[in-house]
Amino acid sequence: MKTPWRKLYVLSTAGALSWLGSSLTTFAVILRDKDHVGAMGIATYLLAFGVPIVFMSPISGLIADKFSSRQVILPALTIMGLSSASLAFWLDPLWVPCALFITAAAGALVGPAMQAVEVTITAPDDLPRVTGLMQSMASLGTLFAPALGGILVSTVGYFWPFMIDAISFWLLAAVFFALNVNRPPVAHETGEKLSATAGIKFVFKEPLIRALVILVTMLIITLGGFNVGEVFLMKDELHADNFIYGIVGALFAGGSIAGSVLTAAVKLKSKFHALATVVGVSTLILTVMGLSLAPNWGVAMALAFITGIGNSILNAYAISIIMTRAPKEALGRVNAAIGAIITAGSIVGIVASGIAIAAVGVRPVLFIGAVLSAITAIIFSPEVLRAGRAGASAEATQSAEPV
Repeated sequence: MKTPWRKLYVLSTAGALSWLGSSLTTFAVILRDKDHVGAMGIATYLLAFGVPIVFMSPISGLIADKFSSRQVILPALTIMGLSSASLAFWLDPLWVPCALFITAAAGALVGPAMQAVEVTITAPDDLPRVTGLMQSMASLGTLFAPALGGILVSTVGYFWPFMIDAISFWLLAAVFFALNVNRPPVAHETGEKLSATAGIKFVFKEPLIRALVILVTMLIITLGGFNVGEVFLMKDELHADNFIYGIVGALFAGGSIAGSVLTAAVKLKSKFHALATVVGVSTLILTVMGLSLAPNWGVAMALAFITGIGNSILNAYAISIIMTRAPKEALGRVNAAIGAIITAGSIVGIVASGIAIAAVGVRPVLFIGAVLSAITAIIFSPEVLRAGRAGASAEATQSAEPV
């Protein structure tokens, strides 16, 4: 198999524009409504993004494997564009979580199907590089979103962030169609039914992936306060204006790009992938603790950049570990299962932190979350490292066997 790099570069560029649009919507809707809906309202918005991924996991993974990627991705992206566009015209606060829910529900179909396409058309040895490419371009899109969002909101209001998001979804659909990339439906024996639970069974059967998913999920639960509390920390505690708030988000994306470039440039042996994942986790914990204590938005800027690096390292190696071990015939269901587990953790973290921030403020919640995350890492990291070493030893034994 030869990796179609030109098509992947074009697809990743269109994906970057889509991430730009999505980040604009998130930036604009949180900034526009934060004073009206408060911490619990922002938590509700984030829940509207997360709940569909969890509850649609069995069906979205099954659909990604049962139907061709074109049949899944093109209609779903069309719906996502319409939903985002509605936020530019329909200003009723009650509609916002509904629109976000619709977008997320359609996105729950796009994610596993798109990931399955990328793995299917990529040579196995190129998978870490392709993962880094896609992540770098996604981060590049989010890099410009906060600053662009701050400029747009300050100059022309909230209409264009939502419309740009809608157009970006439709553009991604057009590019995907024009590139003629496709993953056909999974072939199976006559009379055999595809199991919707195959993904979740694989996740909990494979020791390394099980340990890795548990660690990341627990981290997301304990650090959930960062997603809800960032806007309150920057605006209310550190007194940043809209532009500075946007720059902090841009620096996080910039750190993500730097981390993605680093992981793509350094060819790390597979036996060190689990260790790199734990390093990413540790970096996130330390930077969030630093943000809880930040005396001004200048310090927050530096920490946001480092947070992006840690997040990128974690994502690159965790995804590579999972994708190289997942059975090709169940890629959609494995991706959906992992997404659902992690998103469920995110939902728990968002609800808990929304209540906690409203009660005691954002700084204590971030600090306590970082401490709990550190305890979680101490408990679960050794299992990830042991499973990683065991997996690497098994791979080395297999490669040494005569063919």
